[in-house]
Amino acid sequence: MLRTIIDWEMNRMSIPEPKVEHHEGRGIRSCPIFPELRPILDEAFEIFGDKSEYVVAAPQYRAAANTAMGWKNSNLRTEMTRLLRRAVVSGWPRLFHSMRASRQTELQREFPLHVVCSWLGNSPRIAQQSYLLVTEDDFAKARRRGEGNGGGVTG
Repeated sequence: MLRTIIDWEMNRMSIPEPKVEHHEGRGIRSCPIFPELRPILDEAFEIFGDKSEYVVAAPQYRAAANTAMGWKNSNLRTEMTRLLRRAVVSGWPRLFHSMRASRQTELQREFPLHVVCSWLGNSPRIAQQSYLLVTEDDFAKARRRGEGNGGGVTG
């Protein structure tokens, strides 16, 4: 992640979108630096500081991504699986898709759909088709709502 894409004062990242840069007004999207991520970026910046143009420096992945196959060639899933094993956490199918779906669903609880989609770089249609999840919290909320009116359904 290039240091230049981070606006520390505004607490935002400008994320390149090469897949859609040919569309007018697209190519870079702005995304907040969420509270869960800020300490990690701060620590990385403290470690690398001005020594690198990257906040998160992983030259082997950048080198692999700078080929004709792009990021498909960088094998991020293998590295993520290795990190999960080291943390004694079990992996799961569709690792990156699942993480994106979880985050989309979490943000959707707090922010309007168009805002979340702008931040994450997808459309409302794609979010609804591929990323938004029904969670146990949804069922618990429905159950609590039913308990609040004597268990009956109001219409």
